Amino acid sequence: MATSKFFNSYNSPNEQSLLESLLTEAIRIQGFDGYYILMEDTTPDLVYGDNPLRKFKDSYSIEMYLSNSSDPGLNNEFFTKFGLEIKNNTRVQISKRSFNDLVPSTLRIRPQEGDLVYIPWASGVGELFEIKFVNDTADKYQL
Repeated sequence: MATSKFFNSYNSPNEQSLLESLLTEAIRIQGFDGYYILMEDTTPDLVYGDNPLRKFKDSYSIEMYLSNSSDPGLNNEFFTKFGLEIKNNTRVQISKRSFNDLVPSTLRIRPQEGDLVYIPWASGVGELFEIKFVNDTADKYQL
Protein backbone atom coordinates (compact mmCIF):
# COMPACT_ATOMS: atom_id res chain seq x y z
CA MET A 1 0.00 0.00 0.00
CA ALA A 2 1.41 3.39 -0.97
CA THR A 3 1.64 6.36 1.37
CA SER A 4 -1.03 9.01 1.28
CA LYS A 5 -0.73 11.56 -1.51
CA PHE A 6 -2.53 14.14 0.62
CA PHE A 7 0.24 14.46 3.22
CA ASN A 8 3.76 15.44 2.26
CA SER A 9 5.65 15.89 5.53
CA TYR A 10 9.13 15.88 4.04
CA ASN A 11 9.09 18.54 1.31
CA SER A 12 6.36 20.92 2.40
CA PRO A 13 7.38 24.00 4.45
CA ASN A 14 3.77 24.69 5.45
CA GLU A 15 3.22 21.24 6.93
CA GLN A 16 6.65 21.30 8.58
CA SER A 17 5.80 24.65 10.18
CA LEU A 18 2.48 23.24 11.39
CA LEU A 19 4.20 20.21 12.96
CA GLU A 20 6.77 22.45 14.64
CA SER A 21 4.00 24.69 16.00
CA LEU A 22 2.13 21.66 17.38
CA LEU A 23 5.31 20.33 19.00
CA THR A 24 6.06 23.72 20.56
CA GLU A 25 2.49 23.99 21.87
CA ALA A 26 2.64 20.47 23.34
CA ILE A 27 5.83 21.35 25.21
CA ARG A 28 4.22 24.55 26.53
CA ILE A 29 1.13 22.64 27.70
CA GLN A 30 2.81 19.63 29.31
CA GLY A 31 6.23 21.07 30.11
CA PHE A 32 7.70 23.33 32.76
CA ASP A 33 9.79 26.48 32.92
CA GLY A 34 13.45 25.64 33.40
CA TYR A 35 16.65 27.59 32.95
CA TYR A 36 19.23 27.13 30.25
CA ILE A 37 22.63 28.39 31.44
CA LEU A 38 25.31 29.14 28.85
CA MET A 39 28.96 28.35 29.34
CA GLU A 40 31.38 31.04 28.24
CA ASP A 41 33.66 30.01 25.42
CA THR A 42 37.02 29.27 27.01
CA THR A 43 39.89 27.10 25.91
CA PRO A 44 39.59 23.50 27.17
CA ASP A 45 42.49 21.46 28.49
CA LEU A 46 43.76 19.47 25.51
CA VAL A 47 45.22 16.67 27.65
CA TYR A 48 42.13 15.85 29.74
CA GLY A 49 39.45 17.31 27.47
CA ASP A 50 37.88 19.23 30.33
CA ASN A 51 37.90 22.87 31.30
CA PRO A 52 38.30 23.45 35.06
CA LEU A 53 37.96 27.23 34.61
CA ARG A 54 34.49 27.24 33.08
CA LYS A 55 32.33 30.30 33.63
CA PHE A 56 28.57 30.60 33.43
CA LYS A 57 27.02 34.04 33.38
CA ASP A 58 23.95 34.05 31.10
CA SER A 59 20.76 32.15 31.81
CA TYR A 60 17.49 32.00 29.93
CA SER A 61 14.10 30.85 31.14
CA ILE A 62 12.73 28.42 28.58
CA GLU A 63 9.95 25.86 28.48
CA MET A 64 11.12 22.26 28.63
CA TYR A 65 9.52 18.85 28.57
CA LEU A 66 10.85 16.16 30.90
CA SER A 67 10.75 13.05 28.75
CA ASN A 68 12.87 10.73 30.90
CA SER A 69 14.42 10.88 34.33
CA SER A 70 16.17 8.38 36.55
CA ASP A 71 14.83 8.23 40.06
CA PRO A 72 17.50 9.40 42.52
CA GLY A 73 16.39 6.73 45.00
CA LEU A 74 17.20 3.74 42.78
CA ASN A 75 20.82 3.05 43.71
CA ASN A 76 22.13 5.98 41.73
CA GLU A 77 24.38 7.07 44.59
CA PHE A 78 27.20 4.86 45.79
CA PHE A 79 30.70 5.08 47.15
CA THR A 80 33.61 4.21 44.90
CA LYS A 81 37.28 4.12 45.77
CA PHE A 82 37.45 7.75 44.57
CA GLY A 83 34.53 9.04 46.66
CA LEU A 84 30.79 9.48 46.34
CA GLU A 85 29.44 9.00 42.83
CA ILE A 86 25.98 10.33 42.01
CA LYS A 87 24.34 9.30 38.75
CA ASN A 88 21.22 11.39 38.29
CA ASN A 89 20.28 11.51 34.64
CA THR A 90 17.45 13.29 32.96
CA ARG A 91 16.33 13.94 29.42
CA VAL A 92 14.59 17.18 28.53
CA GLN A 93 13.25 18.34 25.21
CA ILE A 94 13.31 21.96 24.07
CA SER A 95 11.52 23.32 21.05
CA LYS A 96 13.92 24.57 18.40
CA ARG A 97 11.66 27.55 17.73
CA SER A 98 11.52 28.54 21.41
CA PHE A 99 15.28 28.14 21.78
CA ASN A 100 15.91 30.37 18.76
CA ASP A 101 13.42 32.96 20.04
CA LEU A 102 14.85 33.16 23.57
CA VAL A 103 18.60 32.60 23.18
CA PRO A 104 20.40 35.13 20.95
CA SER A 105 21.70 33.52 17.77
CA THR A 106 25.04 35.27 18.28
CA LEU A 107 25.60 33.06 21.35
CA ARG A 108 24.05 29.71 20.38
CA ILE A 109 22.03 28.27 17.52
CA ARG A 110 21.35 25.05 19.47
CA PRO A 111 22.13 23.72 22.95
CA GLN A 112 25.72 22.57 23.38
CA GLU A 113 27.48 20.03 25.52
CA GLY A 114 28.89 21.59 28.68
CA ASP A 115 26.02 24.05 29.17
CA LEU A 116 23.75 23.64 32.19
CA VAL A 117 20.04 23.04 32.68
CA TYR A 118 18.40 24.00 35.97
CA ILE A 119 15.11 22.35 36.91
CA PRO A 120 13.70 24.42 39.81
CA TRP A 121 11.14 21.91 41.11
CA ALA A 122 13.27 18.73 40.96
CA SER A 123 13.84 17.06 44.35
CA GLY A 124 11.90 19.86 46.03
CA VAL A 125 14.82 22.29 45.98
CA GLY A 126 15.89 22.23 42.33
CA GLU A 127 18.63 20.36 40.50
CA LEU A 128 21.36 21.47 38.14
CA PHE A 129 22.32 19.18 35.25
CA GLU A 130 25.22 19.42 32.82
CA ILE A 131 24.39 18.71 29.19
CA LYS A 132 26.40 15.66 28.16
CA PHE A 133 24.70 14.89 24.82
CA VAL A 134 22.60 16.91 22.40
CA ASN A 135 20.53 15.01 19.86
CA ASP A 136 20.78 17.35 16.90
CA THR A 137 19.08 14.87 14.58
CA ALA A 138 15.44 15.43 15.32
CA ASP A 139 13.26 12.52 16.37
CA LYS A 140 10.63 13.96 14.09
CA TYR A 141 12.32 13.83 10.72
CA GLN A 142 9.41 15.74 9.18
CA LEU A 143 10.73 18.90 10.85
